[in-house]
Parts: sequence; structure tokens; C-alpha cells
Amino acid sequence: MKREIAKIMSKIVLADKTVNIKLLGDSITHGVGGTGFEQNGEPIAAEFRRNPDGYCWAKQFKEHCEATYNCKVTNNACTGTTINFILENFDTLVSPEDDIVICTIGTNNRHQFFVDGPKKTRDEMMKNFYGWVIELHNKFKAANKDVIFVANIPACTNNEQDTCEYWRILHMNDINDLYLKASAECGFPLISMYNAMVEYCELSEITLEELLDDGLHPNDRGYDIMFSLILRELGLGKKMY
Repeated sequence: MKREIAKIMSKIVLADKTVNIKLLGDSITHGVGGTGFEQNGEPIAAEFRRNPDGYCWAKQFKEHCEATYNCKVTNNACTGTTINFILENFDTLVSPEDDIVICTIGTNNRHQFFVDGPKKTRDEMMKNFYGWVIELHNKFKAANKDVIFVANIPACTNNEQDTCEYWRILHMNDINDLYLKASAECGFPLISMYNAMVEYCELSEITLEELLDDGLHPNDRGYDIMFSLILRELGLGKKMY
């Protein structure tokens, strides 16, 4: 799997022409929780706008890559969205010019709102999400895009519970495992930020809560760590000067 990721990301090293990288995802890629988050930039899709100045891993990634390689990074993540939003708005979110897509989606596919009842079983929710991942992979394949899927970071216990509005039927470890299964089935490259963050916390003897703003979205320190882990998993060197 690392070899497949290396084959994709090596295209930005010594690139003769500008390589276009598209980021897709939800609020954690959009930058919620980081200092200065605000949707005051260019339109993305529907009512969503870019977060050009907020502190987040995606902004650090864009700045690092554009300063180091011949590439352009565009963040089309939209807060609160599900994998279904990407499927329904694929032609708006993904451009013909995109060469590489890094897609981190699924956090908001864990729950079912009461108003959308009757309540689905965990098995139903798992099978639905798995099928949507396969469908999205096939869309990227048909569009001839190099895509790297990312299973997102863990959430704290309080964010993995039911609320007054919805049942929390799936959990972030479920989303990770479903990506693992789909990757094995389809052969697409996968980064488990879930496992990377768990490992970081264990080795650093730090709690997940210390890195999250509200039990789900990273704070500035959490986004710093996400940026470092993303670079590591992509095989790209981080500047130490």
C-alpha cells in the first residue's frame, strides 16, 4: 500500500508541469476547531465556502506542498457533509484538471437522525457505507483520477454517543475498518489516520482529548500533529529548518 501511495505522490517531485492536488472531506479537512476558522473564501459547492485563513492541517499541507513542489493544492472539504454529498456533487467538487485526490470522508456517516427512522441496524449502516465507498472509488476510477483515501482520526468517547437528535450507530473505528475492507477489495491506496493518531497518543503518552477542541475537531496542536502524520503517511519529507 505504501508503494502505491509513493507512486502517486512521487509525481509532484521534479514535476515538469504543475500537478493539481484536490482535498475532499468534511469539517476536519475544512478546518473546524482551528484558530480563525471561517467560511469567508471562494464558493465550493452548495452553501459552502473556503476557509482560507483558519489554522488546520489542510492549510499547512497546501503551504508546504506549494512551497516545496511544482503543485497546486485546492481544499474542497465541506463541513458537516457525508460521503453521499461527494457522490451527489462529484462533478462540482472534482475538476477535470485534478491529478491527485486525497479524500477523507465518513465522520458524519456514523449517525442516523431520529427523524429519518426507523432505526437502522449497525449491520445495515456498515453495508451502506461500504457500498458508498466502493461507488466513490469507481467514480474516481472512471474519471481517471489518482485517489488516496484516508480513514479519519478517532473521536473522544463523548462524541461517540447518541444525542438528543440522532443515534450514533457507527463509530470511527468502524469507518476505519470499512475503508480497510474496501481497499482490500478494490486495491486503492489507503491511509489510516485513525491508527496513526492512536499510535501517536500511545507513544507520546498524551490523551486524545488534549488534541481535540470539542471531542471531534482538532485544536491547533491536534492539527499540527495531523499535518505531520499526513506527510509521513504520504512519504513526503517535512521541513526541519
